[in-house]
Amino acid sequence: MKDINSYKMTTYDYRKLIKEYDKKVIELNHKISNLEESVLKEKMLYNNMEEYYRNEINNIRSKFIINRIKNIIKGHIKNANDNSNNEENINEENINEENIKIESKITSIERKKVESSYNSWYEDNQDFSSYKSDIKPIAFYLPQFHTFKENDEWWGKGFTEWTNTKKSVPRFEGHYQPREPHDDIGYYYLDNIETIRKQVQLAKEHGLYGFAFYYYWFSGKTLMTKPIDLFLKDKKETFKFCLCWANENWTRRWDGLDKEVLIKQDYTEEDKYNFIKDIKKYLINDRYIRIDNKPLIMIYNPVEIPDYENMIKQWRITAKELGIGEIYIIQRQFIGNYDDLNTDLVDGEFDFAPNGFGHEGCRIECKYTSKAYDYKQLVDDIDNMYKEFYPYKDFYFSSTMGWDNSARRKKDYKVYCNYNPYSFYKWVRYTIRETRRRLPEDKRFIFINAWNEWAEGTYLEPDKKFGYTNINTLSKAVFDIPMRKEVAIVFDKTKRIKNSNKKLAIQIHAYYLDSFEYIVDKLKNIPCKYDLYITTDTDEKKKKIKQLITNLKSNKVIIDVYSNNGRDIYPFIKQMANYYTDYDYILKLHTKKTEDYDKDWFEYLISNLIGNKNVITQILDYLSNNDGIIYPEYYKDVLDMIEVGSNKDNIISLLDKMNLSSDIDFEEIDFPAGSMFYSTTDSIKELFDMNKKFMDEDYNNSSVDGTYAHAIERLFGIVPRIKGLKVTRYKYK
Repeated sequence: MKDINSYKMTTYDYRKLIKEYDKKVIELNHKISNLEESVLKEKMLYNNMEEYYRNEINNIRSKFIINRIKNIIKGHIKNANDNSNNEENINEENINEENIKIESKITSIERKKVESSYNSWYEDNQDFSSYKSDIKPIAFYLPQFHTFKENDEWWGKGFTEWTNTKKSVPRFEGHYQPREPHDDIGYYYLDNIETIRKQVQLAKEHGLYGFAFYYYWFSGKTLMTKPIDLFLKDKKETFKFCLCWANENWTRRWDGLDKEVLIKQDYTEEDKYNFIKDIKKYLINDRYIRIDNKPLIMIYNPVEIPDYENMIKQWRITAKELGIGEIYIIQRQFIGNYDDLNTDLVDGEFDFAPNGFGHEGCRIECKYTSKAYDYKQLVDDIDNMYKEFYPYKDFYFSSTMGWDNSARRKKDYKVYCNYNPYSFYKWVRYTIRETRRRLPEDKRFIFINAWNEWAEGTYLEPDKKFGYTNINTLSKAVFDIPMRKEVAIVFDKTKRIKNSNKKLAIQIHAYYLDSFEYIVDKLKNIPCKYDLYITTDTDEKKKKIKQLITNLKSNKVIIDVYSNNGRDIYPFIKQMANYYTDYDYILKLHTKKTEDYDKDWFEYLISNLIGNKNVITQILDYLSNNDGIIYPEYYKDVLDMIEVGSNKDNIISLLDKMNLSSDIDFEEIDFPAGSMFYSTTDSIKELFDMNKKFMDEDYNNSSVDGTYAHAIERLFGIVPRIKGLKVTRYKYK
């Protein structure tokens, strides 16, 4: 894993290159600014310009500048959508994101159609309170589940967030509405401390660190603070919390009347002092969330605040004057169109999923709303977006579930279709990966949108149809638990059993000799007789291997030289196709090196496979009673990789070659990620027999997902399952 210093250097180099291309950006901006005003009114119809601007950008041969231009244009598109009558936005907003998205999988003509807005299953509540993690999840919390005077006046007496959700109906086939709370929680009201205590208990059981309460403050007037104040006064509670200032005007947007303001933000000079004074009682509470030992203040919409710089400065001064001390301020930022404006004024930034990712690439066809998006596609895109994202300051990532605000909107609602818990799990895992990569342990906070946004379709709380699946999924991601219905079996490394008398072959692809030495040392733990098969790629390495294995007690040794084509997969299939029928079991190993994980993943697999004599005997005993394949529990840093990925077509093709059915659940596949495992020879014999149907060139040496090697790695788990055999993960105590 790269250390943080190398990451910061990458950020510096990136921004240096961006500056070098400023001139080209200016030239392109000049061309864009000459577009006719009529294009502004037809923002979605740019087909006639697509080829021209695609060629313009192809002439700029720097990946960094392309990303920079994309971010600039996406930012202006957002402004154009928000301010469609604003003449000043006549530059970049005239170009649709797809005009510069060279590798886009979608065009303005062809779009995916809605399959279903929500794909999930029912789960009962699971208690994760015994697990530990370095990750601190914070859920955004909406307090609008109780009545108060202003809502009665604006929306009718007795109005709460439930009013909207109860009257919601499906708008199209497969649309998951209405959303009904589970009987365990019911249509609760947040003016009751017992309700809040039940919420806190559920959050604790699932590993949440705290709530980020939306705080509605308008020049001294507050709305919906009753739940927060009840929470604050509850001396029995230890659960953490912080405030997110929801600094937006309240309008009749739900009724389609955006311009009718109910209560607005004035941002007066006095506000710069009074805001901190008013929230002091929260900031000094022992349960308030702190970063760098400073109370955390979140700003939802910084771009709306005039004189932002002086406001932040005054906040810091006031906090010291009032005895609060230093404060830690983070502002909302958009990953898809990152703008470092005002970043130097704050201590960090956070994103607010699903906003700000640039959605054109995952827009799907829905005749009932123009804002339908593919959740699964968005999550797949986010993986690369995160990897290429280089903020200036500490950044706190967020994720969301199946966002859908149709309960609040009569028209022009936004819905993320094709949601499923697997994709949510992946998104949370991506945020965890980036958080661990970028931040020290004391700052490893992630945000979840949300605890209870029922009218926006994203909530961790249980509902009637799918129960506790969402919150269980979050917990599995946070505690490094695989997203699989079948759990790993447990071996006891102190338990001794009789050695198996079955025939065992150990096959090792030895490409990296330094890693091979590590394997050789661990092979001394094998408690039974075995034959050793080794492949490498040069005669010179073969000579060194012979020297390294002189002290091993194998019955026989066969060393073959093959090209490294197909990495470890091709040599394994090629060599063992000649010998597998002589054995009951095979142990497959190789000298794995993966840049993203250094040697950690490799050593985890090897130590779990051949690091303990007692566990090895228990594994072989298990196989004697359970025909199939068995391998260590998934390494925590690759949990988001346990998927079919780009390999589905190759998997189906290879299953056809083996005359096996491809009618399987591709979401729920289990396979030995890293391709090291024990198996009975019969469980994967089709893969060896298929070798006769393969030409050598069918393999390639790419580490990028989508090769035959990656497909076969997954088939090690798929083939036994199709045949009705065991596919088992294990760990030991």
